[in-house]
Amino acid sequence: MNLLELTEEETDKYIDELYSCFPTGREFEIFLSSFLEALGFEEVVTTQYVGDKGIDLTCVKSGLDLNGTDTLNYYVQAKRYARNNKVQPKEVRDLKGTTKRDKNGKILNNNYVNVFITTSSFTPAALSEARDNPNMPVITIDGTQLIQYCIEKGIGFNYKPVFSKNQILSISETAAPINIPSESDEKYWVEREITKNDIRAKILVIPQVIKNELNVIDNKFIVVFNGIEKKLNIDKGRRYFGGITDLYKKFGLLSNDGAFVSKKAQWKMSNGKIIIDLL
Repeated sequence: MNLLELTEEETDKYIDELYSCFPTGREFEIFLSSFLEALGFEEVVTTQYVGDKGIDLTCVKSGLDLNGTDTLNYYVQAKRYARNNKVQPKEVRDLKGTTKRDKNGKILNNNYVNVFITTSSFTPAALSEARDNPNMPVITIDGTQLIQYCIEKGIGFNYKPVFSKNQILSISETAAPINIPSESDEKYWVEREITKNDIRAKILVIPQVIKNELNVIDNKFIVVFNGIEKKLNIDKGRRYFGGITDLYKKFGLLSNDGAFVSKKAQWKMSNGKIIIDLL
């Protein structure tokens, strides 16, 4: 479904309506429990209201590392604030401080990420505070992002369909080819996003149409990544290439401060080489 962009006035109106849906912060936390599940998080738990040590919800999400599945733990702070009541840097610092240790004083698992969700917004200083330590990251979700996520996931919005002839006709123009092209064809075979989970795990997941063309005996393949040629190892399950970290750093997918930047890439094979170009 193609969603039309909201105006600033419409966004502000929806944020105010979202805020008014919840009489108290507790109702907002309960809503976020279902909201996070809709975003793909698992084991979502709403903590006790009193004595929660600043953590309102906990959840997990699975990714990939070189050994297989890697689970990240998320600790969520929820603030039901009116639109003009912005989150301050001290509140972000408090969240980072409370998640260092559990209620018994034991150091928490390092494999966790803080999340701060509000119906309002963050001051520039609060956003800077959230980004200042890559070893203790804080994901920030404000009212505008909440509205966008709700629209994308069909939460709380009803839609009246609008027919677009141009969009109908454009589908044929952008459709993928029916058959895989030959190696002499200049067109790309497939497009795939290099996700933050891929970057975090330092792997390059191989699209199925490319995988089908690989020699099942070879353990290494020549990959031309954004113009740079390199021989990469394939894992035993033949799902992804390793040894990609330096290229992720060179092209900005993995920054010097440890941030992950997902990017789409187009794939094809040419003269026995795997060609990957970032968009």
